[in-house]
Amino acid sequence: MVYITSDSTADLGELFATRNVTTLPLAVILNGNYHEDGVDVTPSLIYETVEKTGNLPKTSARSVEEYKEFFLSVKKTEEDAIVHFSISSGISVTCRNAILAAEEVKNVYIVDGQSLSSGTGLLVLYGCDLRDEGKSAAEIKELCDKRVPFVEASFFVDKMDYLYKGGRCSGLASFFATALKLKPSLLLKEGKIVVGKKYRGTGEKIAAQYVDNIFEMYPNPDFKRIFVTYTEGTPREVIDKIKNRVNEVHKFENVYETTASSTITCHCGPGTIGILFINDGGER
Repeated sequence: MVYITSDSTADLGELFATRNVTTLPLAVILNGNYHEDGVDVTPSLIYETVEKTGNLPKTSARSVEEYKEFFLSVKKTEEDAIVHFSISSGISVTCRNAILAAEEVKNVYIVDGQSLSSGTGLLVLYGCDLRDEGKSAAEIKELCDKRVPFVEASFFVDKMDYLYKGGRCSGLASFFATALKLKPSLLLKEGKIVVGKKYRGTGEKIAAQYVDNIFEMYPNPDFKRIFVTYTEGTPREVIDKIKNRVNEVHKFENVYETTASSTITCHCGPGTIGILFINDGGER
């Protein structure tokens, strides 16, 4: 058997279950207490805590030993294989710990997604497609690694508070962004988060412009699937504007709508939304 696994930041929602993907929840430290993403902590609890205390939660990678135990729990026999998809090594030590654990467990292959959220999820689903075609674990890893550089992951942020409190922008940048009602876009470049185009206005007003800009930057999508991913607290009107614009510009076979995990929410806050797809024209 070949098993597909991922950490909880892949944000696949119900697709985890329908595609037989097993996930390892990452840790969220809230008020000094340890929680597991998607198990005993939710975005709404995070928002409530930040509003009451002003303190931003922290995220924590799983240890090498925890990854080892996870892989062994998934495998039913020694000959079973696992292809595990991880959040970018440029963002978290999670990937490194998974790699170290895989060295101690037979037939475990790690794909460094060089992305986050459903950017990683896109690779997970591709891995599921290959598994269902009967590909071996080694073949799945090789083919997925080739597509990693083509994953397009971008978001725009409604407010700078969480980025500022998390040390991801200076107080001065936060002040001017708030004063000018700027909404910065965030892009994944070579596995790291960089600031892209800055937009002025409400999320509903800039939604179509954001979608158009991303497709101008990345004009060769694989039309099999695209994600519209957002944190809790994003207005329904903004979500619909983005989905409608995506459908006006391109005809994707599947337009998935998914909510970001607690791990992602810790760093972006409410009202963050983006589109994510593989920009290689569907070539393998």
